[in-house]
Amino acid sequence: MNTKLLFRPLPSLLVLTAASALLATGSSATAGPSPTTAPAAPSATEPNEDLLGTVEVNGSAEGLPPLPKMAIVPIVTTGTADSLVNLVVRRDMELSGQFEVLEASRAPSGPFTHATALDLRSWRTQGAEYVLRVFAEPAPNNSIKTQLVGEAYLTPAPAKSAAQAEGVATAPEAPVAETRPAFRAIVTTETLEIRAASHRLVDQLLGALTGRPGGFASHMVYAEKVGRWRRVFALDADGFDLRGVGPSNATAVSPAFGPGGQVFYALSRDYHPFHLVVGSNAVPVPIDLPGSILGLAFSADHSRLALTVMAEGRSQLWAGDRGALQQMASPPFANHPVFGPLGKLAYVAGTPVQRVYIDGKPVSPPGFMASAPVFCDTPQGLLVVFTVGVGAGADVIATDTGGGGVRRLTQHEGANTDAACSPDGRLVAFFSTGKRKHSAVGGPKDNDAGAGLFIMPIMRPWLAKKISGEVGESLRWEALAPAGGK
Repeated sequence: MNTKLLFRPLPSLLVLTAASALLATGSSATAGPSPTTAPAAPSATEPNEDLLGTVEVNGSAEGLPPLPKMAIVPIVTTGTADSLVNLVVRRDMELSGQFEVLEASRAPSGPFTHATALDLRSWRTQGAEYVLRVFAEPAPNNSIKTQLVGEAYLTPAPAKSAAQAEGVATAPEAPVAETRPAFRAIVTTETLEIRAASHRLVDQLLGALTGRPGGFASHMVYAEKVGRWRRVFALDADGFDLRGVGPSNATAVSPAFGPGGQVFYALSRDYHPFHLVVGSNAVPVPIDLPGSILGLAFSADHSRLALTVMAEGRSQLWAGDRGALQQMASPPFANHPVFGPLGKLAYVAGTPVQRVYIDGKPVSPPGFMASAPVFCDTPQGLLVVFTVGVGAGADVIATDTGGGGVRRLTQHEGANTDAACSPDGRLVAFFSTGKRKHSAVGGPKDNDAGAGLFIMPIMRPWLAKKISGEVGESLRWEALAPAGGK
């Protein structure tokens, strides 16, 4: 099946082309409302959407096993911290895509406290292969701190006797009361930081149960149009604590996490050129480069910086140590740089059709307008994830770093753009414009429909869940600094 592709300009190219037009005519720089001009549409043969593949609704075509079932003990909570850690752990486990989390109504008869012995055979009868119990309690010898505890239990697999195998009735199996968990994690925290500490607890539990620590002790940052202007916003990995960063009466683009976990971004006030700033107070960062900064990225250790600078109607890509940036050769309209492992650098460039480049070589499918690449260091290997224009919308796809193994992660349902990868490499966040709908077979729940910010497991993208109703651009996702700043 051939599907018509409309060469709708994607956000990174829109910013660059508008800036180019203004600078070439002697205007100071772009600011205010989002730019709308773009290069002329190409006349080349439209690409075949079949090259992108399809998204399976249940993973059967990829041979994925069913998710193991997990139950979370519905304890009788003893305070706000108890309630909060249970809510956060349940939501994170649902978002993780590593387990099918059973409803609390599936639990055996209670009540359950912090110390109740668990009849693991009864939990197994309800379908649970793993049982978690999480709770909060005062930290020993420190009345101003709280201790979060996570206990993971493995339920016994049902074993059939010879009589049962022959269909002969037998007496019920005796309960298995277990007081010692297979794994126990403890996170000590300030009483006012229960939510952040709960995410750290989840990461430890995921590490014990899957062999790879989770990535929920993290945060995201993005830019969004608000009235005439664009502002930077940050939020937690589960969508909570949405907060503005920087001025609300200027144009901010391309936010990125830098040294100390601070948010850096390009800012224009009163239609002046974009310059690099940091933090809520928009403190200027000295950069000795002429032109308007429209794109930026830091390496994982924040020691290296990449910038896209618009000067004299051309975009130039600069990268290197912060004090020793060097201009890089690139095709026209280079923008949206992003660092990957082993010093790799990806960006989008080209006209009239942009492609994703890694270390100077194109990797995105030819003919498809591409934008916003990001590296994902997944358990299955290093991937690059990016957006391609498809029809009147856009979709998120993944390839290996050589451009092979194209894998589609979204399919239609509006414009799905600006992917970001979780610190553990197992989740992809992206914005969707609002045509996502409830699916009766393996798809999102009703409250996961409509426009917003979504998270999907990269190996099971049909399990995408909405974490926020906001829709922005230039999304970045990074781990929080270790607790205590160490």
